[in-house]
Amino acid sequence: MLSRGGDRQVRAALRVGADRHLPWAVDARGDVSRLPDPRRPPTFVSAGVSSMNREDSPFEIVRHPLKVRRLVVAHVRELSPRMRRITLGGPELEGFVSLAPEDHVKLLFPAEGQSEPALPIVDERGEIRPPPGARPIARDYTIRARHVDTIDVDFLLHAHGVASSWAARATPGDVLGLAGPRGSRLLRLQPAWQLFVGDETALPEMARRLEETPATVHNFVVALVEDTNDQAAWPELARPGVETRWVHRAEGGGARDVAQRLGDIVRAAELRDPGEGFAWLAGEASETSAVMRVLLRERGFARARIHASGHWKRGVVAHDHHEPLS
Repeated sequence: MLSRGGDRQVRAALRVGADRHLPWAVDARGDVSRLPDPRRPPTFVSAGVSSMNREDSPFEIVRHPLKVRRLVVAHVRELSPRMRRITLGGPELEGFVSLAPEDHVKLLFPAEGQSEPALPIVDERGEIRPPPGARPIARDYTIRARHVDTIDVDFLLHAHGVASSWAARATPGDVLGLAGPRGSRLLRLQPAWQLFVGDETALPEMARRLEETPATVHNFVVALVEDTNDQAAWPELARPGVETRWVHRAEGGGARDVAQRLGDIVRAAELRDPGEGFAWLAGEASETSAVMRVLLRERGFARARIHASGHWKRGVVAHDHHEPLS
C-alpha cells in the first residue's frame, strides 16, 4: 500500500507530452496522470539515488509488459478498525506478475457518477489511449499477496481520499482497474539480517517481505501505527525471527516527535554488522529521511544497504514516492 493522498477538483487539460505519453487518468491533485513510456526502462530510487541495472546497484530490475486490467472485488476482510484487505480477481488477472513486495501498481477508481472506471487502452504499439468520457482516478498501491487467481490489496481507512472512501464502501462485485506493475526490483544480495522501519502505508509490503524471507534471516522491525488496535492487523510481525518495536502516534506529540522517537529507537537498537544487513525504510517522507540519516551518520550503514521511500509527505497532495530523500 502506498496511497495516503486527498483529492482536489479536477483542473488539468488534455495534453500530450514530448515523450508521446498520453493522458489516461486523474491523480490525487486533479491533474492528468500518465503511464511511463512502455519502451523506456523503469527507474527506481534506493536511498535517494536513482538506479537501474548498474553494477553498483544492490537491485536487479525486471521489466513487465504494460497492461491495464479490469478487476472485480471477490472478498473484503476487516484487519483492524483502520485497515481493510480487499481481494480482487477476474479473468483479466491472468498473467499478472508481481515479483517483489515493493512493486507498485496504479489502481483506477471510478470517476464521480460512474459505477465502474472507464479504462485506458494499451494499443499494439504500446501506447496508451485515454478512455472516452470521464477518466478514472489513479492511486499508487502495492500488492499484499498474489494467489492463484486473486490478489490482495490492503487499504488504510482515513477521513479523506477517493481510495479510502471506495475501500470503506467496497463489497463483492464492485469493479476497479489496475495498471502495472511496470517492473520489479529484486535484491541481488542475501542479507544476514534486515531492519524494517515504516508506518501503515508500508506495513503491507513489509509483511509480504517478511513472509518471503528465509527463516535463517533475523529481522528487526519498527512499526508506526495509531494505537494498539492497529497491531492486530499484522501477525507477520510476531512470527519467529522477527523482533518488533511498536510506536503509537496516539502516545506522542506532533510529527517532529514521531520522527524523533523513530530515530531514537534505531539509534539505540542492538543491530548487527551493517555490512551484512539491509534496511527497508518507508512511510512519511520526513520521518523516513530522519531514520535514514541516523543509519548513515550514526550506525555505519552504506547507502547501497538502504532502500528508503517516502510513500507520502505531510502537507503535500499527490506526493511522488519516487522523489529522492535527503
